[in-house]
Parts: sequence; C-alpha cells; structure tokens
Amino acid sequence: MYKKSTWSLFLLLAMTFLMAACSAENEEGTKAKSVDNAEKYADVFEVTDEIAHDFMVVKTEQNYPEILGYLSSDGVEELKEKKSYLLDSHEYPNRFEELEGNYELRRYDNFYSEEKKEVYYRYRTPDDQNVLTNGWIIIKPNDESEWKVESFYGERPEIINDSNAETGTVLHELPKE
Repeated sequence: MYKKSTWSLFLLLAMTFLMAACSAENEEGTKAKSVDNAEKYADVFEVTDEIAHDFMVVKTEQNYPEILGYLSSDGVEELKEKKSYLLDSHEYPNRFEELEGNYELRRYDNFYSEEKKEVYYRYRTPDDQNVLTNGWIIIKPNDESEWKVESFYGERPEIINDSNAETGTVLHELPKE
C-alpha cells in the first residue's frame, strides 16, 4: 500500500510539473508572437491604436455623433436599431478627462493575422463604484480598406480567455496605487 501511495504521489507531482512547464512555454510563445506581430504589423497598429484610443474616449463620454464616425456600416445599423433615440446626444462630456489617466488600453497584437485582419483591444475603466470594467474594441477594414470599429457593443473575442487576457501590448497602463 505504501508503494502505491508513493507511486501515486510521484505521478501527481510529475503531471503538475509538466502542466506548469507547458503553461509557461505557451505563455512565452504568446509573448514572442506579440513582439513579432508588433514589429511586423507596426503600420497597421499605428493606425488602429489611434482609432481604438479615440473610440474609447467617445464611447466613455457616450458621444454618439462621434461614435457613428468610427463604426462599420453594420455597426452603425446595429446602434441605430438599439439606441436611435440617443444618436444626437453627447451624454457625458469630459467624462474621459475626469478619469485623469485612470484607464488601461491593451492591444492583442499576438492574435492579429493577415487572413483575418481583425485587431482586438481591451480597455478598462472604473465604473461609478470605482470597480474596473472591461470594454472590447474590434477593428477591421471595411470594403474601402478603411479601419472601422465592428460594433458599439464589442464583446470579448472567443480567442481571448482567462489564460491569455493579460498578453499583448499595453498602450496605456493603469496607474499603480
């Protein structure tokens, strides 16, 4: 019996070690791809980073006339269907300024590919109770090759999960407290 429990303990430790090694290897591979993509697609990211930042600002302020200019045609139609009564309003002027830099903007350059041509961003801002909330921005080219935000209601892309949510490039870091 003692030999069985020793053997079981050994197997458990070996499996744990292998899982940890694979996880670290996967994380290093994701970071390496992020660096490679950041360099390889620098021209794309130069354009989309500015769009993502500016969209985050107008969305934070709920400046709907400005938001419409960033959205794809499908995104405009979706917003008109769901919030047509707000399209002429700018609900919270200066709300972004009031954050005083208390936000994070992250680009997931490690998931960009020539085939899919989608650039993913996550921004984090505090809500009214000072709890950080995530917003998602997906930018892709339209038929005229202009980079547009896919939807006002950006959802976390399926490819991004808890194990890789902190990868990519931080364009603006939350201040350390």
